[in-house]
Amino acid sequence: MEAEEVSRAEDGAEYPGSKNEGEPDVAQPDFPHGGQSPGPTALWEMLERKFLEYQKLAHGSPVERQQSLLDLLPLFLKAWENSVGIICFPSLQRLAEDTSNQLAQEIQKALVGKPAEQAREAAGQLLRWKGDVHQDGYLLLKSVFVLTGTNSETLGRVAESGLPALLLQCLYLFFVFPLEKDEFLESDLQVQRMFVQMLLNICCESQGLEKLLSGNELQSLVIATTCLREHSCCFWKEPTFCVLRAISKAQNLGIIQYLQAMDCIKLSLQNLSKLADSLPAPEVSEAVNLILGFVKDSYPVSSALFLEFENGEGYSLLLKVLLRYDRPTKSEVDPHLEELLDLVVWLTTCGRSELKVFDSVTYPQLEGFKFHHEASGVTVKNLQAFQVLQNVFHKASNPILCTKVLAAIRTMWAWNARNFFLLEWTLQPISQFVEIVPLKAAPVQKQFFQLLEALVFELHYVPHEILRKVQCLIKESPESPCSLVALQSVLKIVGRDLLFTDIFRDSGLLGLLLAQLRKRAKILRKSGNKESMLGVQDTERELTCVMLRTVVTLLKGSVRNAVVLKDHGMVPFIKIFLDDDWYRGASLSILEQLSVINAEEYMSIIVGALCSSTQGELQLKLDLLQVMSGLPLRQACPRTGGRQAFTGA
Repeated sequence: MEAEEVSRAEDGAEYPGSKNEGEPDVAQPDFPHGGQSPGPTALWEMLERKFLEYQKLAHGSPVERQQSLLDLLPLFLKAWENSVGIICFPSLQRLAEDTSNQLAQEIQKALVGKPAEQAREAAGQLLRWKGDVHQDGYLLLKSVFVLTGTNSETLGRVAESGLPALLLQCLYLFFVFPLEKDEFLESDLQVQRMFVQMLLNICCESQGLEKLLSGNELQSLVIATTCLREHSCCFWKEPTFCVLRAISKAQNLGIIQYLQAMDCIKLSLQNLSKLADSLPAPEVSEAVNLILGFVKDSYPVSSALFLEFENGEGYSLLLKVLLRYDRPTKSEVDPHLEELLDLVVWLTTCGRSELKVFDSVTYPQLEGFKFHHEASGVTVKNLQAFQVLQNVFHKASNPILCTKVLAAIRTMWAWNARNFFLLEWTLQPISQFVEIVPLKAAPVQKQFFQLLEALVFELHYVPHEILRKVQCLIKESPESPCSLVALQSVLKIVGRDLLFTDIFRDSGLLGLLLAQLRKRAKILRKSGNKESMLGVQDTERELTCVMLRTVVTLLKGSVRNAVVLKDHGMVPFIKIFLDDDWYRGASLSILEQLSVINAEEYMSIIVGALCSSTQGELQLKLDLLQVMSGLPLRQACPRTGGRQAFTGA
């Protein structure tokens, strides 16, 4: 006798909880009284003898044959359970054929001639565990469930019965017409798990898939997920989506042709466009993800569904659905939003040819920078899909949504550095984002400027135009929180390479910072160096500190920049900052850079400040003495008011 492992579910899709734990027992086979239960081998041999007796009824009445088959199935299931899934039964295919035919007949009998709601009730009653002897439907269901998990040949026999299409029809009824009861028994869950796993097993074989496409059941089920969301059965929603995703992942040309012939993508997009504004965002995005899943899974085989998506105003729908998330939310985690964004990012890679752009690199550039013309790695080919993300960032105010868009862009850069140039030289997303980033929440601003830093530190690229726009942002709103974040980013970038000391001098940033520091020094002098009494906020103090530190970095290694500072007449104003613990370290470092031009003037400034300090300015005296003795200077921490080591140039 042959031994076959029931392991198909492990190779293909598996519905959670589809194993047999906790299943109600079907009617048990009769064994001799007083004896032990036979072992697996004896059970299989007993089943073979009874099956031969069953076959002798070939010319008997249908009722006799049906009852004889039903009498066999408890023994079959008992042998299977005792054999830990190992089937030793040479007549397995014939058993599968007769059992699946019988189940198909029972389902047809339950559905035929009934209105949809009554058909749904009849199908549920047929398959439900009833806890008494009248459980033929459940017995057939469990037996076919076991049989579909064996091998391709056995599954082929099941498919030939027409059962796959009938199961899909039942799934449609279960999903579309919910029962009135709110609670479901464990036996209901077990029936559902076996039912769904049967369909998943069928999806693993091309022959089974073909039988799913024999009627309009698949079309009805797909359309139902996009237009009956409010009235569908919650208990059957997850199983329905699970089965449809399994069908999608089969990547079968027949499925693609079926969906195209039945206008499934077109009708689904139309339905979702109508419902996008009325249903909760997670529900709409879940349905959109399902439809886009068919598009994505079919794309390696054929672009037909992708073209249907494009022609069906798919991008407009995506923008509409994503903007539904543009509202306050308590949770940062929405798996449907994550999946939808991933699918939009994938769409950016769909296209017939590579994007062609001219080399628009502005020089000078950092050493090691090289613009790669070749399309190595994954490249963006679909600007229309990217514009969905770009428009979401423009229109959305929700920080979670905006940061996810920025993360998606960062992902594309990670695929291939060339994607930054392809996008920036066509749609200018980062350049445009600079103009609106002050309107975004603080986490969005922080992540945006991290993107800017990545261009310099990871791509080794100097984005001259983007940096000019950042400079304009700082100039137009020097007091804004966004300017602080922008300047902190500029400070990191300046420290990357001496090239930036020239770039930011020539762009006017150095002069801009000196003008701002002059203004702040005057305010500090008028206040008698008592900013706290004027209600100066920590953010304003921090902004001044960052300005001073940026000037320090711009002066290091650049005599020309030191000359610019001196020509601007900034020395007296920098000396004003010496009187404040917050600014003293950076101010002394600025003055120290002037020693490159005139060391005597630098020392005279330090000595003069030391002599003019009062007895109450003990800390100032100590700091000045530390500078003169060459020890590291302590500088107050802008955020905490604590003190930390500051090392001059």
